[in-house]
Amino acid sequence: MALQPMHSAPVPAPAGDYLLSLRDVKVHFPIRGGLLGTTVASVKAVDGVDLDIIRGETLGLVGESGCGKSTLGRAILQLVRPNAGSVLLNGVDLAKLSPNELRRYRADMQMIFQDPFSSLDPRYTIGKTISEPLRNFGRGSGAERTRRVEELMRIVGLNANWINRYPHEFSGGQRQRIGIARALALNPKFIVADEPISALDVSIQAQVLNLMEDLQREFNLTYLFITHNLSAVKHISNRIAVMYLGRIMEVGSADEVYSQPQHPYTIALLSASPVPDPTLEQQRKRIILTGDVPSPVNPPSGCPFHPRCWKAQPICREVRPVLEVKRAGTTQLAACHFPGA
Repeated sequence: MALQPMHSAPVPAPAGDYLLSLRDVKVHFPIRGGLLGTTVASVKAVDGVDLDIIRGETLGLVGESGCGKSTLGRAILQLVRPNAGSVLLNGVDLAKLSPNELRRYRADMQMIFQDPFSSLDPRYTIGKTISEPLRNFGRGSGAERTRRVEELMRIVGLNANWINRYPHEFSGGQRQRIGIARALALNPKFIVADEPISALDVSIQAQVLNLMEDLQREFNLTYLFITHNLSAVKHISNRIAVMYLGRIMEVGSADEVYSQPQHPYTIALLSASPVPDPTLEQQRKRIILTGDVPSPVNPPSGCPFHPRCWKAQPICREVRPVLEVKRAGTTQLAACHFPGA
């Protein structure tokens, strides 16, 4: 029942050692109308995503609110079933599995939710909350589950004597640690962390990020870290993917994306992120995007960013750019006809 710690940092995965591969994943939500409730349109929340997640890494997923980040995370875990495309976990296409077949893979994939209070049942003690995955999958006897819960509480920095307390008796940071302990209960390989620090005080955010990094080193976890906090994603991520209007605009190592962003949308996002050095902050040029984010019901043709892009040309309105390498000698990808600053 016990977790088996690695006691050392995981060896970086070689290129191509993918735990997860997404190919042309689409999640469209129908809009119904009329007396018969027929589908009149659809919200294209995720609209053709190709993405690879390397075993043992943290892939940061960033973008504006409403761009489809959380929906993509849920589609990977099959909490929302994709309308099209494939989600390959160790070569198995989860999107094609029946619910009974999919259950075999549920234990390998877990989620840390954004709001640590609403994601916990107020009627459950934290002991019952953390042990729920063990009961659901029939792991261990009652005594073994109790020992496992106490072990998990110690691992995430909680006092095991608090096992019979309720969620309202804890602070926001402690409740998020409870959520992390629950996610670890079944020894998962992959965790989707959906805005795990956005509901926490700034002083607590660093503690939770450091805890997640420690757990990753100890248990060789793979994270998809969803956030709009560019400072946090730079701190914790090996690679970063930038999402806009349901599509991936850019993917690269954290250093590449921050030092030499290729897509204009990435450049605009980074220009809005504050720098802790007052001198550098005064020298920076802020890029203010004009116009509103287009509707995901009727996204623009060609590049989805072209209505707000200061570099847009006629080809951008007509041809959808391919996500491909734009800088020789790197693995940095961008979906842009005119990449670079």
